[in-house]
Amino acid sequence: MNETTQNDMRTIPPLARLYLWATRRLYNEFAWSYDLVAWGVSGGRWDGWRRMALDYVVDQPVLEVGFGTGALLLEMAGRGWQVVGVDLSPAMQRVTARKMRRRGLWAPRAQTSAQTLPFAAGFFGSIISTFPAEYVIDPASLDEFLRVLRPGGRLIIAGLVVQRSGAAWNRGNALIFGSVPTHPAAVQQARLAAAGFAPHLVMRDDPPWQVPVIIAEKPL
Repeated sequence: MNETTQNDMRTIPPLARLYLWATRRLYNEFAWSYDLVAWGVSGGRWDGWRRMALDYVVDQPVLEVGFGTGALLLEMAGRGWQVVGVDLSPAMQRVTARKMRRRGLWAPRAQTSAQTLPFAAGFFGSIISTFPAEYVIDPASLDEFLRVLRPGGRLIIAGLVVQRSGAAWNRGNALIFGSVPTHPAAVQQARLAAAGFAPHLVMRDDPPWQVPVIIAEKPL
C-alpha cells in the first residue's frame, strides 16, 4: 500500500482493525471456511448480493478482482462470458481451482495484486469487485483499474458496506467502525472521481438489508 492508503488505515478504530485482521485470516489460512461463514453472516444471501454486480456489466471481457472462492467467476464462466480473475491469495486460488475441476468449468486466473495487473491498457470492458478488501481504497489500484479498462468501460464495486435497518445494527457498526460522518460509499465515490472515473451509487434493497453498488465509468 502507498502512503495515502496507510494513512487511511491508521484512521480506522482499533476494533475495525481487529475485524480486518480476522477477515484476512479468513481469506488466507481459513479460506476453506469462507463460503460457510459468508452464508452464515448473511443469512444465506451472500451469493445473491454478489450477483448484483452482474446486472451492471456493459461489455466483455470481464475482469474479476479478488475472486475469492470463485463463485462469481464460475457463474460468469457458466454463462459463457469472457472472464478473467485475479486474486493474491494462494489459498483462494486453490479453493477456486478445486471448484472449477468439480464443475467442469474454467476461466483464466492470475495470482497478483490489484496494484500490479498484468494486462494491456484498455483490454477489459468491465471490472467487478465484490466485498472488496482494503486494496479498493488504494489509489494505485484505482489507477490500474482505469488503465486496463477501455473507454466507456465500467468498474463495478458491490458490497463495500452492507447495511441493515435497526438501532442495534447501527450501534454495533458504530462500536466497530466508529461514528463516520460520511457514508463509506460516498468516500469511495470521491476517491474514484479523483482517479478519473465518473462514479454513481445504486442502493439495492434486500430487506432488511441494503447493498451499495458503485458503478464507475471510464470516460470516452
